[in-house]
Amino acid sequence: MTLQLYLVRHGKTVFNTLGRLQGWSDSPLTAEGREAATQLGYTLRGKVDFDAAFSSTSPRAVETAHLILSAKGQENLPLNTIEELREYCFGGFEGEFVQKVHQTIATHRGLPDVDTWLEQYRHGRYNMLAESVSELDPLGLAETEEAFIRRLKQGMEKILFHSHKNERVLMVSHGMAITALLKSINPTAILYQSVQNATVLRLDFHDGKWHIISLNMHYS
Repeated sequence: MTLQLYLVRHGKTVFNTLGRLQGWSDSPLTAEGREAATQLGYTLRGKVDFDAAFSSTSPRAVETAHLILSAKGQENLPLNTIEELREYCFGGFEGEFVQKVHQTIATHRGLPDVDTWLEQYRHGRYNMLAESVSELDPLGLAETEEAFIRRLKQGMEKILFHSHKNERVLMVSHGMAITALLKSINPTAILYQSVQNATVLRLDFHDGKWHIISLNMHYS
């Protein structure tokens, strides 16, 4: 089995703009987010024809995928949604201001400020944000890093199961989810920080495993 996967983070949302955490919760795409997704679809015209399309079940990812496909002239291509491709679950921290959560974690870890915490997190050997949130979540619903990655891998297995050899596939997912997938393939490929909204990355599947081909594909 060989496969080309074009991995896209959803367009910018209201919560992205407000600086609020958005995992399993959702908020609408902004006008800027819709325009970026549409523009990405236009620029992909003539460069790649998708044989299949997948997204998480989150409305922001679904809308982004539809905008890309429509602008690209492939609006009739069925979109398959996969629940396991959703963003990290922040549990009781869903919808909270990002800065407030970072401050809570920094204080919990006995660090002098948020900048020190962010430096440790981004260069860490594991997802310290996921582990901290799951530990501090008052509702006990936030995912551990292990559970998060296991779920994402299940989603990727579903893509492989529903795809055919040599297909080119679109997949729309989320910031932390994309970073976690990349880290699971190559721990040194990227820091623990989300790629920009409506960014395209490419993964290839061959010889029984995923390979990172491009971390930021530019189309003009």
